[in-house]
Amino acid sequence: MKRYWYFASTLPSFPFGAPPPFSAQEFDALCERLVDKSDRELIQAAGAAVRGEYTGTIEKSPFLKAFFEWERGTRNALAMLRAREFKWDPEPWIRPGSTNTDALQAAQAIHSASDPLQAELTFERERWIAVERLSALSAFELDYILAYKIKLLIATRCISFQRDRGAEGFRIFYQDIVDAAADVASSALDTGVAT
Repeated sequence: MKRYWYFASTLPSFPFGAPPPFSAQEFDALCERLVDKSDRELIQAAGAAVRGEYTGTIEKSPFLKAFFEWERGTRNALAMLRAREFKWDPEPWIRPGSTNTDALQAAQAIHSASDPLQAELTFERERWIAVERLSALSAFELDYILAYKIKLLIATRCISFQRDRGAEGFRIFYQDIVDAAADVASSALDTGVAT
């Protein structure tokens, strides 16, 4: 596997929960300049792997293949846990793939979160841990670059979870419901129909 000594050594590190040093689009632009054309296809496949989408390109990277299997296994285990909770058949939500112990433990941590925001943050933290574990021995290799792209996507998603923005969205949504109910009541009074 090709090594990217210069590119890998210039990438700033950042911990989970910190804002990304640059956007995924800026990272892709760097890759256009510093990564071989044949390897850039894998950089794009990293985004698909995070979304749980399989592409044949994933097979070209041991790290990306292992991450995709973890991602798919975690999603499947989570679907089974949720289906069991509601006494539904999980089969419509299960995708091809196996669920290993790491994926099952991650799904249990996500499922036991106290609220939807904590579940999303837990999912992203579990992804981060999986990326670090799976790419631990790939310093300066393409797999390190792929892991970095996934971390950027995770960090970007985490900063999108802004409590104030969510509260404002809820307030607007709630006000729309109240306004619609008032319009229905007003319309009923105007036409003489009792509500």
